[in-house]
Amino acid sequence: MSERLASFMALSSALTGFNAMRLHATDLAETYLSLLDQIVPIDIVNDLLDSLRELPADRDGEPLPAILRDPQLGPIARNVIMLWYCGTWQQLPAGWRTAFGASPLDKTHLVSGAAYQAGLQWLAAGAHPPGAKQQGFGAWALAPAGGRDGERDIL
Repeated sequence: MSERLASFMALSSALTGFNAMRLHATDLAETYLSLLDQIVPIDIVNDLLDSLRELPADRDGEPLPAILRDPQLGPIARNVIMLWYCGTWQQLPAGWRTAFGASPLDKTHLVSGAAYQAGLQWLAAGAHPPGAKQQGFGAWALAPAGGRDGERDIL
């Protein structure tokens, strides 16, 4: 794994709350990093990848709030979260595009069917992507995992 991809995985792990092994299992890390490189100027992507160790931490010693508040890096970091959870790229805000550059590829879109299926939202919700990874015959007859005495957990 390249140093750049390792930095992307470390940042993604911090942003999503999932460990790098779980993210790597989606087989989408290189796809997502490549997408960033195509849409965002490379020097800004590199700044984002270096941000965990270079940005000052907040009062609690956490760099993530500083990254998310940063006017240049924050919108991109939020998009990285959306990539991992939903498999979608959200168009960067108009103000960001004006200040830092616009790419013709910066349009809201689903990255791929595989990205939709591997979205962390399904794992976080204990669900399956509709129409993609079926639970199996008769799954409708079983109580959801985590329920108590037949009660359903409402998220």
